[in-house]
Amino acid sequence: MEFEMLKKTPIFESLSSVGKRIFQPNGIFYWTGRAKNEAEINATIGTAVGPELDIIPNGRKKALPYYLPELKNFINIDPERLTSYAPIAGIPPFRELWKKWIIFKGKQEANMPSGPIDASSNITTPVVCNGITNAIYITSRMFLEPGESIICPNKRWGNYNSVLTMQNELKIESFQFFKNAQFNLEGMMNTLNNVSKIQNRMVLILNFPNNPTGYCPTPDEIQAIVKALTQFCQTHQKTIVVLCDDAYEGYTFSEKVAGNSIFYELLNQHELLIPLKLDGTSKEMLMYGGRIAGITLGIHPSWIKEEGDFDQFNTEWINKVQGMVRSTISNSNHFCQEILVDMMKDGFEGIVSSRKKVIDILDERYKGTVASFEKYNHTKMTMDPAGGGFFVFLNIEGIPADKFADHLLVKYKVGTFPIVNPKEKINGIRVAFCSIPIDQIDDCFHKIQLALIDFN
Repeated sequence: MEFEMLKKTPIFESLSSVGKRIFQPNGIFYWTGRAKNEAEINATIGTAVGPELDIIPNGRKKALPYYLPELKNFINIDPERLTSYAPIAGIPPFRELWKKWIIFKGKQEANMPSGPIDASSNITTPVVCNGITNAIYITSRMFLEPGESIICPNKRWGNYNSVLTMQNELKIESFQFFKNAQFNLEGMMNTLNNVSKIQNRMVLILNFPNNPTGYCPTPDEIQAIVKALTQFCQTHQKTIVVLCDDAYEGYTFSEKVAGNSIFYELLNQHELLIPLKLDGTSKEMLMYGGRIAGITLGIHPSWIKEEGDFDQFNTEWINKVQGMVRSTISNSNHFCQEILVDMMKDGFEGIVSSRKKVIDILDERYKGTVASFEKYNHTKMTMDPAGGGFFVFLNIEGIPADKFADHLLVKYKVGTFPIVNPKEKINGIRVAFCSIPIDQIDDCFHKIQLALIDFN
């Protein structure tokens, strides 16, 4: 593939050397696909195939991947749908449904600066990968060379460090997340400007609601972020790739914060502003072990100049991402994709209704967490701004957070996750209110207060 459409857009020059050279060749999946439609004898894919009656009495004569008959004891889905390899980019029905899900969410009233947004003509078809961890790995590898910098808030999911620095050999240029209890826009832009002096393309990763703090931006903060990034692209004439880590999208518990991903607001802003949506089913569909996520690119209208270019662009972009998937994990879980298709195929209203029950429970726990923090506050403890997600973050002063967490666990039997990073000026504990029954939250914070008193 020559990638003629991609080469006409800012995407291609923004790719790393790996991103430029990666592609999905006409390999085994290509020839197997053709053989299914054209061949009388199919000797392509390495799957044991034959009539079902070979393995099950009274089975079908139809040839399908052989499976262990015991499988039927545990599922009510036809094994034929589950046992074959999934296509590299994911099974088409799930990909189309996930795209519709993204569009559906954008159209909701969610306290966003621009109100409901129709993204139907501005996004690629999602490519399925093995969870958002894998999505972060793939996209950061596609856009940055080893030794280059990615911009990120200082308070971030700990696995970013492993994926970005240890695996992809990137530098994380971080900025203080908060300034005066608000998103530190000045710090982010200063970091972008500093990195732009040594790099031709910027990559920024934003995670709202945030892990570990639970922070969600307000509509005004989102508007300010988008405006600043747009002005940067215009002034510097350099691309900014924004990786939107939307793992906790939809879990917001305050009327003051935005309820949708910043991805929607980044669409159609500047041709050099390139938003990528990294989302998945772990939290959104409460299927943590499914490991199904999507990589979706926002397309600027200026990149598509003629009728028919959209499909060609979509095909070329997906080929690139498929090349990354195929060369790392090969493909994703077929079983879970089929389950999700059955869950989603009749519309999203039922899913929204079912999820609301969980969101309401977490909303109660979040509010109980805030109330208990205020009740048992201590001079050595502050809570970062929150508003959603699954966590709050408590800054601890004067006590190493890992030492404090150990004391809290041993003496008071309360488990938390300590985060200590002197370089980033971080010392505190993450409290996962998502996993605490509402009637235990008050006791949890009382014991945190008692543990702090122990260190006086």
